[in-house]
Amino acid sequence: MKRELGSLERALIISDQYAPFHSVCVLKLESPPPPQILKQALRSVQIHHPFLQARLLKEKGRYFLATLADAILPFHVLPRWNDEHWVQVAEVELETRIEISDKPIFRCTYLYSANHSRAEILLSFFHPIVDSASLGQLIQELLTTCASFMDERTVAVYELPPSPPVESRLPYGYRGVWLGWHILRIAVQQAGDEILYRLQTRGKRTPPLRGQSHGHILSLQFPESFVETLVRRAQLETVTLNALLTAAMLTAINRNLYAGQYVPMRTLSFVDMRPFVEPPLTNENLACYISMLRHTVPVKGGIDFWLLVRRLQRKMNASFRSGDHFVSTVMVESLLKILTRSQSFRLGATALNFDGVSPLKTEYGGIRLVGVHQYASAYTLGPEFAGQARLFNGQLIWDFVYLDTDMSADEAKAIVEETRSILNSALTSPLFRI
Repeated sequence: MKRELGSLERALIISDQYAPFHSVCVLKLESPPPPQILKQALRSVQIHHPFLQARLLKEKGRYFLATLADAILPFHVLPRWNDEHWVQVAEVELETRIEISDKPIFRCTYLYSANHSRAEILLSFFHPIVDSASLGQLIQELLTTCASFMDERTVAVYELPPSPPVESRLPYGYRGVWLGWHILRIAVQQAGDEILYRLQTRGKRTPPLRGQSHGHILSLQFPESFVETLVRRAQLETVTLNALLTAAMLTAINRNLYAGQYVPMRTLSFVDMRPFVEPPLTNENLACYISMLRHTVPVKGGIDFWLLVRRLQRKMNASFRSGDHFVSTVMVESLLKILTRSQSFRLGATALNFDGVSPLKTEYGGIRLVGVHQYASAYTLGPEFAGQARLFNGQLIWDFVYLDTDMSADEAKAIVEETRSILNSALTSPLFRI
């Protein structure tokens, strides 16, 4: 395999060259498999997916994913200290660059001790080869294979074809001259938005640029009963959980970092492109098929929460109807080049990747999956507070990443608790009526 990278994938490389930037997933297990079983299952999964046997190759300024002659298995076992040990290891993983030029562009760390009934698998991936949809399917495959090997059952292994870049599968109306027209349209819109944003934020706080920093993680969980109530309320308000959770993050950040002042704030949202490309790409195929959209909304500490949610929802809907998610997959490379070269602004105040309902089960043979966390590396040009959320086993699991130059650990915890409080208050507020 020698597959050239597309525009979105090159954009992710630009981010990684500026600072380590990759995805880390944490699987919390009960009755975990022995290390040799996990290693055997991981090797089977590596053979199945060509990108897990690949390295990054650069030739004449062009980037390729190329199969390694000897694709070693980057698998390490660490003794597990306690139930919170994984937090420290995950933070180290997020800051430790994945060696992409001469080794497989992923790695696995297993926190395991024979005298513990629990263990954690930490999977780190170079961003261009995986997104949330394919990661969920990959975890399914890995745990199912572990269960099969523990029951001494054989597993058939075959190699999938490599997935092409997302822009190669854009609909006809977003190719060639039509794509150029859409790029021009959005460039004009973004220029207007930038001028307005700078005028409205003059003399006000904006996401600050910082120096050397370290990333840290936090997590927030809501029980099934709360999630059911939240989903019903979102349906009554005709908004998505994505807009609802994003609004809660923005409000919490505004109250804690912006002193509740009225100010335009920028947030990033992400679209799973797999259902929208032609032909659609199944979740079995590893690839990064996402689109990043940036929205600017006015926020203040005392704003009516549901008003903010609806305002944000309208922006998301308008962007989607205009097909901005198709164009963004191509334009993001230029944005990242400008961002890293100028180092004069940050992408936004917040970012949220909401995955919806996780496909993962809680039982894989005798193995129990009791928790799933996912994080993306934080860096100084990214958002001040970034989150990834999913519904797993009826619960809402919401993971956050922040930099210690943006806020202290106590401030970050206060923002998370503020987010919880905002959602609790939103459920008791009167229903909006037109």
